[in-house]
Amino acid sequence: MHDVISTRGIVLSKRTVGEANTLVSMLTEDLGVIRVSARSARLERSKLRYGLETLTQGTFSLVRGKYDWKLTGTQGLSRPFLHASIAQRKTAGKVSRLLIRLIQGEEPVRDLFEVIVHGLLHISQETNEENLPYIEAILVLRIVAQLGYVEEKQELGVFLNTHTFSEALIEQAKKNRPLLIRSINTSLAETGL
Repeated sequence: MHDVISTRGIVLSKRTVGEANTLVSMLTEDLGVIRVSARSARLERSKLRYGLETLTQGTFSLVRGKYDWKLTGTQGLSRPFLHASIAQRKTAGKVSRLLIRLIQGEEPVRDLFEVIVHGLLHISQETNEENLPYIEAILVLRIVAQLGYVEEKQELGVFLNTHTFSEALIEQAKKNRPLLIRSINTSLAETGL
């Protein structure tokens, strides 16, 4: 008998496989970024059907298969981007693609998971779309810092010492955008990905 693991997660991407199955890339708190197979998830009667939309958050029950993880259940689902603007969805989509690119292998990423949950929530709630590039820059800087790629600089501390966002922090990002972008680009170049 297989052990069922329940973990908080965020659906980063999904694609259809065959007529009824779905393959999902998911960031999980306890396993990192994993590929999850959801059998028959596209069928009308499937309980998993509505828990696999991109950027859905919740608790996912998983079983380790021979080649990938199998999804057995979902609960506590939230869809913060259900009524989001196109700009908000594009910003969140860029963050999702970056996560898939940067995180390889299975390992717990609890601190990173919290950073991403707070960042995506703030993106989904931001009413001023002009602030989205600055929120994205702060979030990406926090992601690469959590992964160990950011060189510690005193002037970056204000962005890295918290998981939350505020108007004052966004204003600080507007003033320091060249520094943020330079730090992110240098960090991404160091990853070699």
